[in-house]
Amino acid sequence: MLALEDARKFAEAAISIFAIVNPVGSLPLLISLTEGAEERQRRRLIRIASAAAVGIICVVAVAGHFLLASVFNLEIAQFALGGGLLLMAFGIRNILGTTAGLAAENPAQAEQHRIAMAVSPIACPMLVGPGAIVTTMLIAQNHGVCYALGACLAAFVFVTLILNFSQVLYRFLGPIATLAIARIMQIFIVAIGTKFVINALKDLFPAIAGKG
Repeated sequence: MLALEDARKFAEAAISIFAIVNPVGSLPLLISLTEGAEERQRRRLIRIASAAAVGIICVVAVAGHFLLASVFNLEIAQFALGGGLLLMAFGIRNILGTTAGLAAENPAQAEQHRIAMAVSPIACPMLVGPGAIVTTMLIAQNHGVCYALGACLAAFVFVTLILNFSQVLYRFLGPIATLAIARIMQIFIVAIGTKFVINALKDLFPAIAGKG
């Protein structure tokens, strides 16, 4: 019974991380990022985004509190504010069409640009955002680093599967529909970034939320 209870608690920890990471919510960014890319490039970028997110969440599990508080002297709300501004800037830039130059760049530059965006903003802060960081840090604090690492790895097995399902979506929609959806979804990306910023400002300035 004890082993069953331990397994249930571990599953709950992994599910909580998976739910907060919300890989489905990152699919619009992936569609936008891989706009005009070949199938081989799409698969590579998904692998890079997944690997970067796993690496970041594992570092958070091992030394998240130390890095934020002691090295960077940051609060979670400050990190959330920066991540939200990054998402807003990314979405607005795409809405205005300034990333259309990717197609005009030489292939090496375009590939480097996509790889950079796979790491940020997709891996962080879209996948590994403030919520995932806080959750992972709490699990590590309550159950230990190894427990948190195991829960993170278990969650990201399914996160990676979801991200790879985007390939099915690309093939089903075709290039024209994918392009249209990618442009429309930029508005939602800006909205997500705005939500990050608003929540961070409420935490940093409680008077805004009527708490002070």
